[in-house]
Amino acid sequence: MIKKISFFLTYGIIKILSLIPLCLMHLLSDILTILCFIIPPLRYRKKVVQKNLRASFPEKSKKELRILEFNFYRFFFDMAFESIKACSMSARWMKRHIEFVGLEHFYKQFEQGRSVMAYMGHTGNWEWVSTLPTQLKPQYIVSQVYHVLENETMNSVILKIREAYGSVSIPMERTLRQLLTFKQEGKQFVVGMIADQVPLMRNIHYWSQFMNQKTPFFTGAERIAKKLDLAIIYAEVVRVKRGYYQCIMHPMFESTENLPEFAITEEYIRRLEKTIQNDPAVWLWSHNRWKRTWEGYQKYLKYMKEKHQRASKSS
Repeated sequence: MIKKISFFLTYGIIKILSLIPLCLMHLLSDILTILCFIIPPLRYRKKVVQKNLRASFPEKSKKELRILEFNFYRFFFDMAFESIKACSMSARWMKRHIEFVGLEHFYKQFEQGRSVMAYMGHTGNWEWVSTLPTQLKPQYIVSQVYHVLENETMNSVILKIREAYGSVSIPMERTLRQLLTFKQEGKQFVVGMIADQVPLMRNIHYWSQFMNQKTPFFTGAERIAKKLDLAIIYAEVVRVKRGYYQCIMHPMFESTENLPEFAITEEYIRRLEKTIQNDPAVWLWSHNRWKRTWEGYQKYLKYMKEKHQRASKSS
């Protein structure tokens, strides 16, 4: 009962806030950004943001990094308010604010009886991509994979907002099972994978140079795509102007058969890096993307090897 009350109160507040005109939301965003720079302790994950920017753009001066940091926080607040705004907006309103370019690439695969995996990153307003069902024919399922939040109330609220336009949210640990179910039922689908998350040590199988740093990447999406023979598309979310975005569908691989291991992951990395470099302010720099280091990973492998050897001797 308490959980239900907490959900309705939280969602109710967000619903009321979503009625604020977008122009006023952007004004609030500007005010909050200025306050954060006047009062540095208010800046969310300031040290993480600054560390990530310095490591990713060593060629930039302190002044350039400062400007980039300011623009990131401005976008960060924009993104927060715009996500709230979607809570009460019509499909018609959303179509004006996020344009999906290249939907013909989906239909090309659907006509061949195949489904699609859309790789994405935390760029632009990725939350608004959940409105894709309003622009695809209703017989096709649009789903997105997500991490379940520890806070049950916020998890329920975010799911309600994300699924408001007809998309299906799939917990990460159930991805393969759910997609297999869609396939067995003869349903064609698009599944969105935001693949620039930080994998756990035990889930690291691939490292690449990304934004000037050695970086581990999830490879589970690639394995699922190969297992289900999905076509691969890179869904690039770019900012056209404030409050307006495009989600551009770039075909990556029509078939995964005979592809070298990690070819899909590496192609995604290169495309995402280019997107970030084109408009650095609209990537999620507050995410501690590089907390897994190559050196730390080597220590982990050594520890696991020694642990296995001890276990073998004791048995």
